[in-house]
Amino acid sequence: MTRRTVLALLAAALVAALGPAAAHGQGSTLVVQVATEPPGLDLTASPASAIAAVVHYNVQECLVKIDRHGDLVPWLAERWHTADNKNYTFFLKKGVRFHNGRELKASDVKYVFDRAMNPESKHPHPKHYASIGDIIVKDDHTVTFALTEPDAAFLLTLARQGSVVYPREAVETMKSEPIGTGPFRLQEWVRGDRIVLVRNPEYHVKGLPKLDRVTYRFIPDPNAALAALKAGDIDAAMFGIGPEHVADLQKDTRFQVVVGETTNDVILAMNNSRKPFTDVRVRRAITHAIDKGEVVKGAMFGFGRVLGSNVDPLNPYFVDMSRAVPFDLAKAKRLLADAGYPNGFEAVLRVAPQYYYTVRTGEVLVNQLARAGIRVKIEQIEWGQWIARVYRQADYDLTIIGHAEAWDAGNYANPKYYFRYDSPKFQALHRTSEVTLDDKARRDLYVKMQKLMAEDAPVVWLYVHPRLAVTRKGLQGLWKDLPTPAFDLSEVAWAK
Repeated sequence: MTRRTVLALLAAALVAALGPAAAHGQGSTLVVQVATEPPGLDLTASPASAIAAVVHYNVQECLVKIDRHGDLVPWLAERWHTADNKNYTFFLKKGVRFHNGRELKASDVKYVFDRAMNPESKHPHPKHYASIGDIIVKDDHTVTFALTEPDAAFLLTLARQGSVVYPREAVETMKSEPIGTGPFRLQEWVRGDRIVLVRNPEYHVKGLPKLDRVTYRFIPDPNAALAALKAGDIDAAMFGIGPEHVADLQKDTRFQVVVGETTNDVILAMNNSRKPFTDVRVRRAITHAIDKGEVVKGAMFGFGRVLGSNVDPLNPYFVDMSRAVPFDLAKAKRLLADAGYPNGFEAVLRVAPQYYYTVRTGEVLVNQLARAGIRVKIEQIEWGQWIARVYRQADYDLTIIGHAEAWDAGNYANPKYYFRYDSPKFQALHRTSEVTLDDKARRDLYVKMQKLMAEDAPVVWLYVHPRLAVTRKGLQGLWKDLPTPAFDLSEVAWAK
């Protein structure tokens, strides 16, 4: 055996021992597992959090950013100014370039938001931009938004995933080839297998990103994700490891486990436009029939905070409503009898198995609701079917899903949203909150909204899905909490 052969064998053994990340450019690559393949990569076409996990902050960015602490900070805009809370002037960072090489200009910002406000663009959240009356480009790096009325959520809106800035020449290809200003650019998307991002050498933040290459692997099954992690096929699992594996992984010196908060409130949605869920007594009965603490234990092995309203604990206006409609089986049966269902009723629960927690939670709920006489059959459907039938057509009785977007109380003020909750009182409260700039007064409105949500019980707020991420030892820079549904990898690096 030659000396060259011996050295080659030793190098191969070292690579195998260190794992895939160390095999590429001194640890400059990362292989990340995600549970869900995005339905597309256009953040202006779909609210899916699976898209945000890849694109938001990594490939495409906004004028304003929500940082790891949940604060709003200047980003593509280096600063902004308003004298009257109706006219906001943004001063863009100079020298910022899109991935196609062209410099970002104020005219691009105007194009993006004009398009978001255009009904024909079919933006997923056009109401977010309803307060914008005009957008005036003053020069290449200065743009003013003239609002028709004060908007307390305006800066937050500019940081949302649907407000990413992109070049107009790339609008037709964003579904498969998003172009932005982010720290990474898309290299390839192999359907059913992976998405690969590579470092943007012209990124406008000095020293970032720290990784040269990020590969997202689609592995929906938690056990398969665990096996891939232990085999060294992936470096990190994001929302992919089952909570039942956390305790063992915390004891394994090869790995580090990140446990934190998110804005992902998991709910049992009821179709408020379909009997018997049109009756508030039935909706309250279902809520009383559910022992949420037992749901968290049974479905999530104790990980996750019990919820009582749409507002999550990372929100500064959060009020703990988890005990507002407590578990009370006797009261649930009385309410069902009062509503004309003394013997209960039958219903179908539609869940998407690619989100493992929906099936597990559903199985616990089926047993709990049966004690109140509510006979529920679980029907598992693919994610595309769930989007088409449940989300878009409201063709369902019950469903379980996590809502990851922060500050999304507006969904409950939209009677056309898929749970079809139509409360003029709630709509009025939310409308007032959106134009109330005083923080104390707005907080008071949010307290009233949360109490009304608990009383009307349009859905059952079950728990906040925790931040559960597992990585190989030595990975640094991951966010502990997720105040927005994005996996910002710009500061992630391997320890030297």
